[in-house]
Order: sequence, then structure tokens, then C-alpha cells
Amino acid sequence: PTLSSPPARRFVCASPVTYNAEETFCSLNFAARVNSVELGPSATELARDGGSGIAATFPHEGSIKVANDKGKEKTWTVDQVFDFNTNQAQVFDEVSDLVTSVLDGYNVCIFAYGQTGSGKTFTMMGPPDNRGVNTRSLEALFASSTARAHEIEDEVQVSILEIYNETIRDLLAQDVGDRKLEVRQDAVKGMYVPDLTLVPVVSMAEVLELLDVADQNRSVASTNMNQHSSRSHLMLSCYIESKNKVDGSSSRGKLHLIDLAGSERIDKSGATGAALKEAQNINKSLSALGDVIAARANKQGHVPFRNSTLTYLLQDSLSKDSKTLMCAAARERASARASR
Repeated sequence: PTLSSPPARRFVCASPVTYNAEETFCSLNFAARVNSVELGPSATELARDGGSGIAATFPHEGSIKVANDKGKEKTWTVDQVFDFNTNQAQVFDEVSDLVTSVLDGYNVCIFAYGQTGSGKTFTMMGPPDNRGVNTRSLEALFASSTARAHEIEDEVQVSILEIYNETIRDLLAQDVGDRKLEVRQDAVKGMYVPDLTLVPVVSMAEVLELLDVADQNRSVASTNMNQHSSRSHLMLSCYIESKNKVDGSSSRGKLHLIDLAGSERIDKSGATGAALKEAQNINKSLSALGDVIAARANKQGHVPFRNSTLTYLLQDSLSKDSKTLMCAAARERASARASR
């Protein structure tokens, strides 16, 4: 979506789901953000206004009622509802503890999920003058690392990749797409991608420069749903190795910040040919992610990590001592806003 300035109308944080299974602990947190209609739909989408947004009401504290274009309603019970004055900083405040736990050796995933044009990229990236979760997370990590530098030495590396049609593309490589990249597993590194570009960073200026490089290389195609529709999962990952200067102990943590590709109803997106293949792969990958999260939440013995490139790559960050936040983004319909 277009990264203009309107704030979200609502941010909803659902009750966290935590469980212990076989001496492991996994934290699953769910959130939803209902964004203003101005946030970035295309002109075609606004004119049609069918099936591309929702009507949301908040009947009482801690709940949200959502109605689609056919009038079908569903109510979700949540911990807290933030009004339309909620800004990007307040959204990040809700996830900041999750982010900085990476410095304690946890693996953390934060996803933005939703239909094309729902405001996922606004939440994760934000415009230069109103940054989102991605850059605020790195800023928080640098600040926390500096504050403890007298006792603990942190080495921070960053990678940026996309998963396009189930294929990994290194967005920091000079030859993006020329090499076949596959997921591997290592006893120390966990899940990793050999030959993926990892860049040591010590400042936000370096991170922003890397984001600019990656943005130029990302696969974007025009569809009827949104002329800036993202056609791939974008993953900004931060790898931290920490060493205690006093007792010599060490830890490793990973932070994955994922702007998921836009989910679409193929019959409404107008996609054909290559774009249709993209949409099918996107929906298949999103379904696989949902299956993994459901399996973990339900304590199932088998978790289908290998059903998609995304879930296989994130296997060690979606299981055991890991923490996950899924933020579902939605955009209100123009007609719904007009009636408010």
C-alpha cells in the first residue's frame, strides 16, 4: 500500500496464547489492526469497493465485530482496543518487550498478515517520517545493546530476503535471483540459508541503507487490487550473538520481521498468467503458515514446517523457546467510513 500518513483507526491486541509442551515454551500472540481507507488502496479498488475492506465496530471493551461486504459478521474477543489516535510509536510499544527479548537469546517472529491494500507495509515499514515496527525494532536493539555494553558484547548482523513463488531471493546480493538458495539446518545456527548475505551493522544509518538496496530489488507487480501490491514475503532478519564479558557465557538470538505477501481472492484480483501463479503460491504459503501456528497452539505432535519455504526457514523461530506475534491487518470500506 501507499505509505501515506494516515494513522490506524484501531489497533486490537488479542489474548496471547502460551503453552508448555515437552519441556518447551512457545509464546503465540495475536493482534489485528483496522486501518483507515486512505492508507493505500488503488483507484480501481476504491471505485469497486467490493470485498476489499471491512466494516468494524467495537460493541464493548475488549471486543471487535467485523462485517464483510456480504454482511456476514464475526466477533473477536480481545485484550484491548486502541482508538483512532493510536500512532506508530504506540503500536511499537506493545511489541517492544518481545523485540528486546532477542538480546536474551530468544528467537522472535513478528508477522504482518492481511489482504493486499490492508496496511501491512504501513505497520511494518511506515514512511520515512512515520516509521513502523521494522526500524523501531532495530533502534530499540541498538539502544539496549549500547546500554549493556559495559557487561555484554553484542555482534549484530542483518539479512533481507524475499520468498517469491516459494523461491528465496537474497535482496542484498549483487546478483539477485541468479543463485539457487535453499534452507539448511545446523546444530549451532539452527535454520539458515547458505550463501545468504549477512551484513554486520552498528547503526541505524547502515540498516536504512540496506533497506533502500533491498527495496530496489523487491518483486512488485501491478494488480487491480493495489498498484503497489507486494508479490512476495519480505523478511528483515537480525542475528545477535552476545558474550558476557564477566563470566564468559554466550547466547544467540534471531529477530525475524516479516511483511507477508498480500492474500487475495483470485476471482477479485484480476490476476492471470504469471500473476495468477504468484497469487496461488502466496495463498498456499499463507495457508501453510496458518497450519503451523494452529498445530503449535493445539500442541499437535506433528507440525508441518516443511510444507512451505517460509515455515521451514522459520522452524526454529516458531517452536521451542520462541516468541511469535501475528498482526492481522484490515482496511475499512469507504462506505463504512462514510456511515460513521
